[in-house]
Amino acid sequence: MSNQWLRLWHDMPNDPKWRTISRISGQPITLVISLYVHLLVDASRNVTRGHVDVTPEDLASALDVTEDAISSVLAAMQGRVLEGSKLSGWESRQVKREDDGNPETGTKSAAQRKREQRQREKETRENSQCHAESRNVTLDKIREETPTSLRSVGESSAQDSSRTTAPADMQPARTHVALAGNLNLDVHAELAKFLDHHRAEGSTYADWNAAFSKWLRTARQFGSGKDQQRQASGSKAQFDPTEFVNRNRRSTGNGQSDAIDGQCSRVD
Repeated sequence: MSNQWLRLWHDMPNDPKWRTISRISGQPITLVISLYVHLLVDASRNVTRGHVDVTPEDLASALDVTEDAISSVLAAMQGRVLEGSKLSGWESRQVKREDDGNPETGTKSAAQRKREQRQREKETRENSQCHAESRNVTLDKIREETPTSLRSVGESSAQDSSRTTAPADMQPARTHVALAGNLNLDVHAELAKFLDHHRAEGSTYADWNAAFSKWLRTARQFGSGKDQQRQASGSKAQFDPTEFVNRNRRSTGNGQSDAIDGQCSRVD
């Protein structure tokens, strides 16, 4: 158990009251001061602090004097440093120390404050350890457990905010004109088809100029294929009389060749 303390004030040994009490009681000043110190200690450790309940017999034994001497000093102290069984000025001189705690005011003792501080430090260390472990969770683990990560949500939101519908006043840029010229395309006609298509589809792009450049390249590819188809269709529809006569002559013989020649001549 820790030591309990009480306070002495600087002028206590030279307080004029001790001489007065010594003169009235007829006892030496050394006994007066020694007796008062014993009263201070008893009042400090009493359940009701500031009150003394030590008996004259115990005081006489402690100071090695007679009980009559003790009783005479106690009687002379009344009204000066004693008020019945209570020491005068106790509350002002022996203030309840904060370090001891005070149940009446809720003041905590030094030991209690230290225990609470250590508990707070322990909880802080535990929380820091938990946070460090949680930071070690990899991004891949988060993506596995979460259908859509916060990062992907942020990226898609940023991308969506930058996409717009087809501008109403879009005109071909110089790069479009040059590209269309290289591809033998009518840039204005292609732009009209491009805008009509994407407005009908409700398309959105972040860069409409890049989208139109892609359209021109794709239009050239589609146009080349269609030209080849048209050329193939035209060659099949063309009639070659010489080839027709030679093919039928091989299949039917000379007897019918004159008739075929006649028919071909009439056709011609």
